[in-house]
Amino acid sequence: MKFVLNSNEHKLHYVKSDAAAPTLYFSQLPKYAASLKEQNKGLIFIGSNFVLGLIGNAESQEIVSTVEALCKEQSSKPVKTNTKKDVKFDFKIKGQKPVVTKGVTQFNITGAGFKVEDIGNTLLKLGIVEME
Repeated sequence: MKFVLNSNEHKLHYVKSDAAAPTLYFSQLPKYAASLKEQNKGLIFIGSNFVLGLIGNAESQEIVSTVEALCKEQSSKPVKTNTKKDVKFDFKIKGQKPVVTKGVTQFNITGAGFKVEDIGNTLLKLGIVEME
């Protein structure tokens, strides 16, 4: 299965999420790492207590640090950030080894009380558009 962002105009997109926790994104997003890297694209999910993204190009460091700083300003709990440059996904199929994609960035920022609109506006300023 290949994940394709239809817009050729923009490489990076974000989605506002009403999920209470990023569990679904943690479990499913890594399987698309190779496809996003191949397309040089990325996807970021924003919730009131998390920001989770997978970026398949070199623009990731500025994005992660900018969003992390904003989250630290807004959060009512300590903010935790985790960034990986190699993404591993296990399809859990007997006999099939996990797939490791190098050269992509998977990150998550957790806390509480994030202002989703503010984070979205910050991402827009960085050239990341909202996915419809």
